[in-house]
Amino acid sequence: MMQAEDSINEMLEMQSVLNEMTNGADWRNGKTALGKVIDWRRCIVMETAELIDSYPWKHWKAVDAQTDIENVRVELVDIWHFLLSLALENFEPENASALLNKALTMSNESQTISSELSAIEQVRIHETMMRTALESVQVSESYLSALTITFFNSCKVAELDFDQLYQIYVAKNVLNKFRQDHGYKEGTYIKEWNGKEDNVVMFEIIAQMPSFSGDDLYISLKEQYIQLGHS
Repeated sequence: MMQAEDSINEMLEMQSVLNEMTNGADWRNGKTALGKVIDWRRCIVMETAELIDSYPWKHWKAVDAQTDIENVRVELVDIWHFLLSLALENFEPENASALLNKALTMSNESQTISSELSAIEQVRIHETMMRTALESVQVSESYLSALTITFFNSCKVAELDFDQLYQIYVAKNVLNKFRQDHGYKEGTYIKEWNGKEDNVVMFEIIAQMPSFSGDDLYISLKEQYIQLGHS
């Protein structure tokens, strides 16, 4: 596995390409090509809310339910997409990389957060990230660092280490690119593949791979999509 700093650089580059593809060349100015306002911090808040719904926090419903920890991890990777985007919107790539890498180091050196916390205690850790994202302050270096540390604290709770974050991020990025290449924005893309969502199929493909490769994943997705009768 490459060094964390190299991985962060690669993910920033991939995120920049994806954002340009989906939002237009000037997405860093805070608007899509269609003039729609982009708010990465609101995206983080809403994804964190979805993450929290993977926990059995409701006292009036499904009281014996278990935490869907796999979905928690997927939601964290979605949040990472938005955090990378926030960093790129406000800082040059080199500075963004340095800030994210420093936050990762600081998180790794801080007191360990136990995954043995109760469901509600884990939810409170995630809510710290949500509260930080909701702060109406300028995205300074210190703010981005603080938000990123709360993110990595949430990863600790979900037992999602950096190598796993990297692999799932790359996989999701490949899937997002595949969707865009096959009509997602136009509404012609088919997300259900023989009764399974495409992201489920993606993880099944990864489980069968002797070693992970983004290029091989894209090829396999295309082969299966064609077998379903789509092009």
